[in-house]
Amino acid sequence: MTSAKDSVILWSYDASPFTQKALGMFAIKRLPFRWVETPMMPPKDDLFALTGGYRGTPVLQVGAEVFIDSQLIARELERIQPAPTLLPLGGGLELALVRWSDAFFRSALKIVLSIGLAQWPEAFRDDRQYLFPDIDFDSVGGEAAHARSQFRAHAALLAAQLEDGRHFLSGAAPGLADVQAYPFVWMARGAIADVAAELLSGFPSLATWEARMHALWTVEREQITAATALAEARAARTVTPESIDAADAQGLRASQLVDITPDDTRRGVVRGALHVVAADRVVIRPSAEPSSGRLVHFPRLGYRVTPVA
Repeated sequence: MTSAKDSVILWSYDASPFTQKALGMFAIKRLPFRWVETPMMPPKDDLFALTGGYRGTPVLQVGAEVFIDSQLIARELERIQPAPTLLPLGGGLELALVRWSDAFFRSALKIVLSIGLAQWPEAFRDDRQYLFPDIDFDSVGGEAAHARSQFRAHAALLAAQLEDGRHFLSGAAPGLADVQAYPFVWMARGAIADVAAELLSGFPSLATWEARMHALWTVEREQITAATALAEARAARTVTPESIDAADAQGLRASQLVDITPDDTRRGVVRGALHVVAADRVVIRPSAEPSSGRLVHFPRLGYRVTPVA
């Protein structure tokens, strides 16, 4: 019988700092996995076929179940292989850091845009402007100084956490808190090296932590085709039982048709029938492939669930 570990597939592309979050989780777990490389921009027909219309990455596939966003990827990897843990503080605080992590990312992204946007290909620029409606690409240059101040403020928070000599943000071992932070330092070092060196200067504890994180970021993976992954999803059976929270804040019901979309980016709208409603997630059977038995898991934090009238 195939184990959950054997069926783990990550859909992603390495240039994404959010992919780096997932790679960090696998590195901490020392968990080998299979990998489907996705395009940086549409068309993403294979990914849409898997998710029901969601274009963001990374996405985790485990058999016939699909996990959207690093929040749920972390929880699923923790279920599949509990040790070494990603959640040494218990999980709540580390997972809540996803919203802080998004703010750290946007400060870095605005600096990158202010420096290099003019060199971006037009199609890529248009796609990223569509993806991030909260950022005005035409005026982002005027925000450069503020963005730099925000990035350095986030870096100072990391340094303050490390000043007591701990090796990682949550203590002696790496965990999800480190994964929520390191990819955006990595992103800045790679995309705006001179500016990053300036903004990250004066934080010796942060530099030492960076070196530890860089050394950790080693994964064992096997690349496979999207066709192979999709065939496995079609052949597998779902394992998550139906469950509906009677105290749900939106009063959602079993089998109710809903649309799910991120509340901060245009990564796609997925329509489907509710299978699980919980405080931390919703799980749907996507309408895009009604004949499939696939389940797609979305976190509640950062995602909008809208009943279809």
